[in-house]
Amino acid sequence: MNTNLPASSDYHSVIERAAIDPNFDVDKLERLVAMQEASQQRNADHQFNEALARAEAEMSTISTNANNPQTKSRYATFARLDGEIRPIYTSHGFGIQFNTEPMGEPNMIRVVGMLSNGMIQRRFQVDMPIVTQGIRGQDMMTRTHATMSAISYGKRGLLVMMFNLAIGDDDDGNGPRPPARPAPAPRSMDELRDPHTGEIVDHVDPFQLEMHEGQTWADFVEPMQRYLNHSKSTTEWDEWMSLNGELLVKLKDTKPQLFRLFEKNVDAKHEELTK
Repeated sequence: MNTNLPASSDYHSVIERAAIDPNFDVDKLERLVAMQEASQQRNADHQFNEALARAEAEMSTISTNANNPQTKSRYATFARLDGEIRPIYTSHGFGIQFNTEPMGEPNMIRVVGMLSNGMIQRRFQVDMPIVTQGIRGQDMMTRTHATMSAISYGKRGLLVMMFNLAIGDDDDGNGPRPPARPAPAPRSMDELRDPHTGEIVDHVDPFQLEMHEGQTWADFVEPMQRYLNHSKSTTEWDEWMSLNGELLVKLKDTKPQLFRLFEKNVDAKHEELTK
């Protein structure tokens, strides 16, 4: 057969004509179909990249909103990132799905994010450690809590990767610290934040707080008071006090007035729990 492949980019119409021509070479028809699929893939990739570029152009630098008490660093939580960029990427036709995958190591978890625009789906992944202890080796959270924390950190990292986000003063990797900034406005004592991720939660398991160089007693008293006032039982309340007994003794010795104020603010919660 001496039929030549047509010099045309309109693969669909060419394939239709070839399919009804009994004399058209089947091998050439398969090549046309493959060429059409490759052309469609290139167009889909092009549209995906153009939409992604437009979305990124609308995304400005995102400021941090949480502290990591273990590393004395600041970062932007997943909730902050999502709240800032979701209206933008959805307006450009993108959607995101997150999932996890098991790994060979028991203390690791793989967080996977799929970025899609209906035509193209791109996979991003990050392997996260499940850490239950603080930097000094003390127990800081349960394994369940640590797993959810690792997932939250992983999702945050994947959002940064997907859209090449810039975090204004993110030094969660222990890089140079930013210049001093005004303290944030006081939060309601009804609001409880995860000490590891900075996200709003309903409960935090008791752990030992630490005082680092440069911190003031207020950096210890405020979260300690918050955790005690969110205790669910006297047992939990007592565990918070026991784990942090050493710092409480130092607070009483060095700042007796502040300690008395602290006692006044938390004793009411203890009385409430004993009723």
